Amino acid sequence: MAKLERTTFEASRAAEYFDARQLSALAGVPASEFASVVLKELIDNALDACETAGAAPEIGVEAREAKPDGAISLTVSDNGPGLPPEVVRKVLDYNIRVSDKAAYRSPTRGAQGNALKTIIGIPYALGVREPIIISARGVRHIITPSIDPAGNVRINHEERSSISAGRAPSRGQPLPSDGSTVDLQLTPGWITDPSMEHQAQDFDPLHWIRSFAAFNPHATFRYLGKSGSPEESEIYKSTRQNIKKYVPSQPTSPHWYSGESLKVLVFSHIADAENGGKDLPLGTFVRQFAGLASTARARVVCSRLSWVSHLSDFKKNPHDVTLLLSAMKAESRPPKATALGYVGEDHFRAFFGAVYEADEFKYVKRSGILPSGLPFTFEFALATLDEPGHLYCGVNFSPTFGDPLEGTTLAGPQFKASGIRGYLSQGYALPTTERAWYRTPASVAVAAHIITPAPIFLDRGKTRLNMEGA
Repeated sequence: MAKLERTTFEASRAAEYFDARQLSALAGVPASEFASVVLKELIDNALDACETAGAAPEIGVEAREAKPDGAISLTVSDNGPGLPPEVVRKVLDYNIRVSDKAAYRSPTRGAQGNALKTIIGIPYALGVREPIIISARGVRHIITPSIDPAGNVRINHEERSSISAGRAPSRGQPLPSDGSTVDLQLTPGWITDPSMEHQAQDFDPLHWIRSFAAFNPHATFRYLGKSGSPEESEIYKSTRQNIKKYVPSQPTSPHWYSGESLKVLVFSHIADAENGGKDLPLGTFVRQFAGLASTARARVVCSRLSWVSHLSDFKKNPHDVTLLLSAMKAESRPPKATALGYVGEDHFRAFFGAVYEADEFKYVKRSGILPSGLPFTFEFALATLDEPGHLYCGVNFSPTFGDPLEGTTLAGPQFKASGIRGYLSQGYALPTTERAWYRTPASVAVAAHIITPAPIFLDRGKTRLNMEGA
């Protein structure tokens, strides 16, 4: 009898990024919101790129719905420095995680660490087989993923020189001409995978544009949407150029780290060195932190760990990273909540005035220290309207998919409730899409904004915050 010699096969886990169910777990939202995930992540990345380069952000979005199948063509452009070709190539390597924020603790717009990878995978998971096109720095990247019957991911990646790279096609409303442009197509109106059942897409790109405009007074947003024959375009101009906020290029503070989170950063540097990067001298690493840029302060910190010359030395005893953190904290002052920045009363007033016909306006800003010792700033703006309004929630200058304080008890002088929505409902001030006679004689629009370094999210959708976070 013939004997079967079994072969042990290896299959990449990259297919998780191209499967609707597993993408839902990675992104933290149901598949019906995948289009919103793509738009939010692209705008988050665009704003960060512009801020890091010191450019006043100009973000352009085109959303075009094709009849009769309802497929959505989406274009997002910015005026930042443009994605380097090598970064695009790394994003397409699903054996590694690519992020310049995941290991750092700072009040940035999120640190999912796999955002661009999910953006490449989402269209395929929704049944789209058209290529994703990224244009930046004179290079046009044409990306076409596929999966063979054994579950192995194949990425067809073409790079072409393009004089117009970074320039998005526009019809009537100009988009930024420099930086990066991403063009892709998203699902028709339905998800046809039988295992996912049938879920209608719930995608309102204009509302996302307005939400980003609400929390970013220094940015200009241009929107062009087309559904069938009607066409709509809107622009939200920046209300001030010099916004007080933390930007990704600023040093982080050692006071924003725990021992474990600093270990993550140190050993991320070590892994980078082992992959061809530089093994940082301890003094160089220390001087990258806020309050420790001076050679004298860095020397004091290093003197307390005399047995460490380079970060790789921590491989012998990882627990020594805790000693490093204590030394850095001792030689620096914790930043105050004011260093986190804020949106501001004037901008919220101008935003509500641009979107609605506001009758009355109220604004409150509070700052303090969380139980974890991290600073925070909370902004609340409310406008009374003669029309239905909306609730805008944001964390670190980025809108969220829902209530970031869901599950957190908020207490006021007259009552307490769970989350922002619960608190507003108790106070008869929860925005509704229709006038409700039993709630309030007038409609309202509300913006609630939380700024804190190293926000700890309870979900992968970067929405619900753990306000007791370590």
